[in-house]
Amino acid sequence: MNPTSKVTDGEFEFNSRWEMTAPQIRTEVRGTDIDLKSYYAQLSTPFDSKGEQLTAVDAGTKENPDLRPSTVRGKLAVIRDETAAAEYDLAEKAAKAGAKGLMIVLPKGMLAWTPWKPTDTRSAIPTIRVDAADGAELLQYMEKHKAVIDISGTVESPYLYDIRAIWQHQIPQDVTYTVSDRNTAQVKATYTDTGSLDWSSEQRFSWRPYSDYAVETSRWVPTGKTRTEYVTSGDTQWRHHVDFLTNPWPNIPLLSGLRDAPRTFKAGEKATEEWYKAVVRPSIPRGFSRPSVRNGDLLSLAIPEFTDAVTGHWARRALPLDLGGIGGAGTPGTMDVPTYPQGDTVAAVLYRDGEKVGEAAAAWGDFEIPAGAAGYRLDLTTERKTEYWQTGTRTATSWTFRSDTAAKETLLPLLQVDYGVRADLSNTVGGGKRHDLDLTVRNQDGLTAPTGVRLKVEASFDDGKTWKGQVRVKDRGHNRFTATVERPGEHRPGAYVTLRVTASDKAGNTVRQTVERAYLLGK
Repeated sequence: MNPTSKVTDGEFEFNSRWEMTAPQIRTEVRGTDIDLKSYYAQLSTPFDSKGEQLTAVDAGTKENPDLRPSTVRGKLAVIRDETAAAEYDLAEKAAKAGAKGLMIVLPKGMLAWTPWKPTDTRSAIPTIRVDAADGAELLQYMEKHKAVIDISGTVESPYLYDIRAIWQHQIPQDVTYTVSDRNTAQVKATYTDTGSLDWSSEQRFSWRPYSDYAVETSRWVPTGKTRTEYVTSGDTQWRHHVDFLTNPWPNIPLLSGLRDAPRTFKAGEKATEEWYKAVVRPSIPRGFSRPSVRNGDLLSLAIPEFTDAVTGHWARRALPLDLGGIGGAGTPGTMDVPTYPQGDTVAAVLYRDGEKVGEAAAAWGDFEIPAGAAGYRLDLTTERKTEYWQTGTRTATSWTFRSDTAAKETLLPLLQVDYGVRADLSNTVGGGKRHDLDLTVRNQDGLTAPTGVRLKVEASFDDGKTWKGQVRVKDRGHNRFTATVERPGEHRPGAYVTLRVTASDKAGNTVRQTVERAYLLGK
């Protein structure tokens, strides 16, 4: 970009998009000013984030490596590789000789940078890359001096910057952009651990007011942790999308994750985001842009199969995507996955006065129904089978309501239940004989609040085979309730709680929702 004068006719804006995290790795040669720019090999095991100090030793070349234990044990082995194709084989050999790390010096003209990935089998020891010039400088220093390398950095960045740097009216001579509370918001983002994966994927789309589309790559984020994220405020619009799987290919869009509604941030705003917090189940979230309505004799439904405890997070069912030879065969998170993601089982059935009048693979789309008033029941079931998804594995939701032919779009009185569970970052409720759940019954946006609401809560500790009678429920007013669940003495930590909630209102509308393995009991 080049500096410009101010525009005199019309409007002009230049902006650039930045994503920044903590440095993954820094290597400094103690006592020198050598500018050693190093990067992890793509599938490297990372060094300890607390930092390490290793003595670097010349371990020869790929063709003639010196990987004797007497040479490399407890040290950082530096090897020149003119092919840049043997780093994982060399790492295994260096590890067997007792080396604590491996530095690959690349051939001239090859970039050292490559994106580190948390997927697939890791290298035997931490493996880093430097370009030919940096490697030559280090090796030359090592000929006469002992080279102690201070290693720092982390692959689990505690912070993230999502920045739109904006210049209006002109591109100035100095294009420095300073990030501060005057142009950013701070978001505390929590990424719940949903299963056996240590990493999930996320992406945050952004639009300027004149933008019609946004293109972003996905990023990896450790699960079970909270990260501080700084996001440009003002009239830049953002939408966050978080998958529960580790997407092995950043250039492929996330296909099975929750998303929030597009929004802007105020300068200095403090916001929170909690992703995949129990209870995850089908519902129409607050602020949802696509209502479920009747128009004439057509029911147009839009009920996301997955929403979490946070207002506005929703996802559709995941459909299998065949990636052919990109990854081979295996499991997500290890890069050998035949389909990504594996897919969900969903079914919707609609009844009119007890007679089936429609069915589909989701409660999403149009159902043609007979004219006139009648009582309806909508059944929606979901199932997700994968070791990477441990709570909300199967759900069954039934809504009953009355509806008549409508001359215009009329919102359907589908009662919704919102859950508040005092769970940790693995959706586990810890200690104590009893614990409370917060529940709210509401209509979809646009309808008045239901009146005369009654609520019944049941709990099972054996995946729904047996049920503890009605859980004690306290009416807190304004359609809010607290349910107290008592842990059976014979069920040890590690048991799941399955919930069955039934709600009704004065108009006769009802909802019964069963969520298998809604959350986990801890110690």
